[in-house]
Amino acid sequence: MKRTVTILGGDERMAWLAEHLRRAGCPLRLAALAPPAPLKDRLPPTETPEAVLPQSERVILSVPAATPEGLLRTPTVPERYTLAGCLLLIPEGTEVLGGTLPPDCRRIAEERCLAYTDLLALPELQELNAIATAEGAVALAMREQNTTLFGTRCLVLGYGRCGSALCRRLTALGAKVTAAARRREQQARIYADGCIPCDINRLSPALGDCEVVFNTVPAPVLPRELLQKLPPEALVVELASAPGGCSAAEAEALGLRYRAAPGLPGKAAPRTAGEYLGQVIRSLPHWEE
Repeated sequence: MKRTVTILGGDERMAWLAEHLRRAGCPLRLAALAPPAPLKDRLPPTETPEAVLPQSERVILSVPAATPEGLLRTPTVPERYTLAGCLLLIPEGTEVLGGTLPPDCRRIAEERCLAYTDLLALPELQELNAIATAEGAVALAMREQNTTLFGTRCLVLGYGRCGSALCRRLTALGAKVTAAARRREQQARIYADGCIPCDINRLSPALGDCEVVFNTVPAPVLPRELLQKLPPEALVVELASAPGGCSAAEAEALGLRYRAAPGLPGKAAPRTAGEYLGQVIRSLPHWEE
């Protein structure tokens, strides 16, 4: 008999994950997660963490798991709960999956012997999320620009999964794409993929005529002295997690259009992002045990 899965918190993508698991025959309970209108009649009603977690057999936390203040991410309900408090309600030894835990919550998980899987660290989910992130970034740029992306001079910082997926889509739309990376083999791959390579430690030559910058590097690669080299009103799209590639305040003070866009899979394509989560979770070796 399949273990009941409790899905705790999260945005709309977690509701679509629940629907994916429901179709696969998994018994479900939802805590601090209200399904969107299309799923209200298919999914169980939301409950409180206090009512559900002490009886949970398997828990899937929101992705990402916590706010900067240490709260469980619960954008679909008005109630607020600390992530640490929720972890303390879960029976010791329970299997738990979710986003990356803050240090204090990681300690609680270890002390309670929770079998934790960081879903965001799984390469297969990173590959799939790069698809939704790239498409969401392109859609954002299209909304923000008063020109077509065809012929637009774009700079992509970082050439990992997300950066390379984004470059492929931009070049397919006819944008003039420069991509910056640190390692020489990455720069060779950028060239082989049809983009202009750039050393991320020598960005100055690529900034002067750049119209849109997409950053995928979670490190300050665009300090003020480099931001000053961008044309007035250039668009800077921040895709990386904190601390990001530059200071939003500095970018805006210079007249640049800064747009923070973390977590795009859940915002741009929640249904697809939920399906991807479901595919990856159900492929884990221990899931059917």
